[in-house]
Amino acid sequence: MNPTLNTTANGRLTLDFYELAEAEWLVLTQRLITHHGFEQEGLIAIGLSEQIHQGFQCAEFSLASGWDIWSGYYLMSKSPAGDVFLRSLYQELRG
Repeated sequence: MNPTLNTTANGRLTLDFYELAEAEWLVLTQRLITHHGFEQEGLIAIGLSEQIHQGFQCAEFSLASGWDIWSGYYLMSKSPAGDVFLRSLYQELRG
């Protein structure tokens, strides 16, 4: 797994997994639920070059998730607390 940590146009962080296989993405999303206490929320929307997946919600913050042809699978922060979590997750996955 070789994620990249980027800043979006609105100043929030996004953790991108460009070359991640679907099976690995499913393992990662399950890890968010079982090890980090997230619950999934929202609906799935599928377009030609992008997909909006269910987001992840915990008591302190939420993350958007999806897939597009530029980033691959991604997790996107919606708040400063989400940014802190994505930085930590990035270090955890790189380490």
